[in-house]
Amino acid sequence: MARTLSRLTLLTLLVLAAACGKDTSSPTDPTGGSGTGGGGGAGGGGTGTVDDPISDPGPNGNWTNPDGSTPTVQPVDSATYSPSDSGTAGTSGASTALIFQTSGSARYNIGTCGRDGTWTDPTGVSYGPHNPNCLAYSTDGRVGNNGKGKCVQSSEGYAGLWLNPQFHSTSPYHPNCLQLGSVTTTLALSFPQEAQLYTATDGSGGSIVNFVSGDSVVAQLVYHGDGTTTGAGVLLGTDSGVPARIWSIGFAQPALNYTGGVANGDLVSLLQDAGVEVVACNTALGCALVTLQVTLTP
Repeated sequence: MARTLSRLTLLTLLVLAAACGKDTSSPTDPTGGSGTGGGGGAGGGGTGTVDDPISDPGPNGNWTNPDGSTPTVQPVDSATYSPSDSGTAGTSGASTALIFQTSGSARYNIGTCGRDGTWTDPTGVSYGPHNPNCLAYSTDGRVGNNGKGKCVQSSEGYAGLWLNPQFHSTSPYHPNCLQLGSVTTTLALSFPQEAQLYTATDGSGGSIVNFVSGDSVVAQLVYHGDGTTTGAGVLLGTDSGVPARIWSIGFAQPALNYTGGVANGDLVSLLQDAGVEVVACNTALGCALVTLQVTLTP
């Protein structure tokens, strides 16, 4: 995980970028627990206008649900879940730069996209540049990024609907339909937050992994035991550059957060095994696909 992303590669990523749910309410505990929506983080600013968008990596890392809401981290129900292992998260392996749309409606027609993938929400507040709500998706029937199925437009007019190899509809804006750039390299990210695993004691097979910074849960992944996983919050990490740059991984992104269609499986377990391919974003450099993994010990 510690291989260095060269300055030349970072510059190439920047040039490339310029060119181009349901709510996790089931684990709540009405008597306690803590959680945030995953905001904050150094290295930001902006007034929220199109010419001066909010670039703080926390808010800029949020993804919206189809209904326009942003999932929030929920307290863990201590009557249902028991703490078990803890550890850290990181990324390794190949990463691929992503392309942004620079005009038109954003994901699910919520807000609009502008220069360098700047997203303006329905209230007129702008976030970016390189906001994940303005990533570009394929609709022309090409094969998915995993070499299977194909990418089309949904009946509602949404981009990036991936039809799996059995031609069953999954969901719009699927990760397999992200438009990829030509740069593939290794982006090694490290995260200071502690990962805490909770397992269900009610026989449901559910599990939760919280990412904790100080006294706050900044990001959360919940496997509900029914074949679906939902996510919330934003995980902030740094690369190995000098100085290090801050990258955000929004847990409400489709790769981690089920909002409908074909079930996405037990991502809490997958995170501890082969890892999950997710989108990581830096406002200056753009977004890239990386493999997020968690290493836990009892």
